[in-house]
Amino acid sequence: MVHTLSHTESLQCSSDGIWEACKHADEILPALMPDYFAKSVFLQGHGEPGSIRIVKMGPAIAHAGEVKERMDKFDEATKTLGYTVLEGDPRYSSFSAEMKFVAVGENSCEGIWTATYEPVGDMGPPEHIQQIVVLVFKTLERAVLARKTLSHTEVLDASPDAIWEACKHADELLPKAMPEFFASSTFLQGHGEPGSIRVVKMGPAVPHAGEVKERMDFFDDANKALGYTVLEGDPRYHYFSAVMKFVPGAAAGTTDAIWTATYVPVGDMGPPEHIKGIAILVFKALAGAAKAD
Repeated sequence: MVHTLSHTESLQCSSDGIWEACKHADEILPALMPDYFAKSVFLQGHGEPGSIRIVKMGPAIAHAGEVKERMDKFDEATKTLGYTVLEGDPRYSSFSAEMKFVAVGENSCEGIWTATYEPVGDMGPPEHIQQIVVLVFKTLERAVLARKTLSHTEVLDASPDAIWEACKHADELLPKAMPEFFASSTFLQGHGEPGSIRVVKMGPAVPHAGEVKERMDFFDDANKALGYTVLEGDPRYHYFSAVMKFVPGAAAGTTDAIWTATYVPVGDMGPPEHIKGIAILVFKALAGAAKAD
C-alpha cells in the first residue's frame, strides 16, 4: 500500500534564493553536512529530469552506504524538484519525494517536502528521512544567508549590439584572443541555450583552476544579458554564479558592460577579485572583436 508523509518548514530567506541554492545542493550539502552527505556523483545527466546520481552517505547514516536516485522533476516556474530512489534503501519497496519552495514574504518562504512510499513489512513512515530533510532545508537557508555579491561596470568603446554579437561567439573567440586564460570550451550538453553545460579548460595564467564545468542559466537577446553557474571546478566557493549585461553607455557608440557575481565562500575565502579581473579582460576582448568586425 502506498503512503505519504509531508512536512513544511518555515525558512528566513527568499524562495528565489533557496531555489538557487538547490541548484548547488550537490556541492553545498557535502561541504556543510559531511556527516550526512559524503559525495554526490551524476552517472547520467547533470540534474535535469531523467538524470541519475549516486549519493554516498556520511557516517551519521552508516547503514545507508549509497543511494541511487533519479531526478523526476526540476520545475523553475513552481520551484519544485522531485526524485525517486532506485536503489539503496531496502526499508521501502518504492520511495519518491518532492521539495517545493513557496514565497511567504520578500525574505521568507516555506519548504514543503512530501514523500510517497511503500514500506517493506511493518516498517513505519520515513520520519528519519524527514528529520534529515529538515536539516537540508536549514543548511540551504544558511547558504543563502551567507551568500555575497561582487559587481563591476566597464565602459567599452563599441555598441551593445556589436558586443552582444561577439558574445554569441565567445566560446570560439576567447581561446583565440586570450589563450593564456582560456584553452578551450566544449559543450557537453546543448549549444549555449539555457540549460547547456560546458567545460572550460583554463590556460596557464589560471594554473590552479584546471577546468571548470558551467551551466548556462539564461541567454536573453532582448536585454543583452547572460547568466551562468559554476557546477564543478572551483573549490574556493560553495557556489558561484554570475551575470553579464550590456547596456548603452553615456557616450554614443559605447557600452556599459556590467558583471555581477553571487557566491558563497568556503571558510574565510575573500571576494572573487581574481575572477572579476578575468571578466574585465573578457569584456575588452569582446570589444576588440566587435570593433574588428
